[in-house]
Amino acid sequence: MMDVTFELEGEVGKRAAHRERVRGLVARLDGEADGFVVHDVSASGLALVDPEARIAVGRDCRLALGIGPRELIDGLPARVVRRAEGGLTGLAFGELSLRQEAWLDKLVLEIQKRRIDLRKSRQDAENPEDKKTHRVDEKT
Repeated sequence: MMDVTFELEGEVGKRAAHRERVRGLVARLDGEADGFVVHDVSASGLALVDPEARIAVGRDCRLALGIGPRELIDGLPARVVRRAEGGLTGLAFGELSLRQEAWLDKLVLEIQKRRIDLRKSRQDAENPEDKKTHRVDEKT
């Protein structure tokens, strides 16, 4: 197997995985009555909106992710790894089952695909000239 590493120009910091925002995604931690809004999520962790710093750094927990009253996945092992500016708390996932890992990968990829499709449709709407074809038999 080849050991290959690369760095993107302008890349700042080291992220373990690409993060995406999912509108309406909420995390419920074991032992907490209220859920937390998920700021962003990746296959390796997530950031929660926690302006009151209710979740202590170093805490191990299990969490469930849902949208509205619908729970999407539960039992995700996580550890609180940092507090960030703006009231964000960072959690890193622990040892995930294959099902949990696949679900998180699929979630992030689906959001990426939708974001790309939305960006393309906006660009197409802004540049209708780019859609014109130049055929020999057309009169312009």
